[in-house]
Amino acid sequence: MDSRTARILRAVAAALVFVTAAYHLWWGFPRSIVYLAAFGSGVPPDPRPFLFVALGLLLLAGPYLISFDVVSLRTAYVGGALLLVGSIAAWVTWHATGHGAFLVDGFSAPASGGGGHSHGSQNTVLLVLDHFNTEPVEAAIKVVETAAVAIFVTLLRLDPSVASRGGDDPSAQADANET
Repeated sequence: MDSRTARILRAVAAALVFVTAAYHLWWGFPRSIVYLAAFGSGVPPDPRPFLFVALGLLLLAGPYLISFDVVSLRTAYVGGALLLVGSIAAWVTWHATGHGAFLVDGFSAPASGGGGHSHGSQNTVLLVLDHFNTEPVEAAIKVVETAAVAIFVTLLRLDPSVASRGGDDPSAQADANET
């Protein structure tokens, strides 16, 4: 891979990361405020708002940490891929376990329509495909995250500033930022 292609892929990955971070903050922040306001009334029935805010902030910290040479490109690629794979896995787990009903006895998430929403013994692959159909925004975000993971893995393997120099050398990092 030439350095021009690597720069373009880095920019695309940054844009995809920004999109998913913005979505997670947009969805999670207002709900976190609501749960914090009711903090004294017990355990929040839905941990997602807090996790969404944390994920969004971690994702936004990545480009900042790279631009100030706090982390190497290799570390950023691995970290970004792991965070996004974790987000996808958490999304699948959330839906495969009845929208987190296992967290609070008798709880049914608001989006599930109440009444102890469950997918029964539906195959997980079919369950995910069903949610792609019924939740298009979630589906779009998961496609964005999957594309970002694919780009991070590609960059990790083929980015000349990571592959040829080991990616942890500060001078290699400075060269990558200049090109």
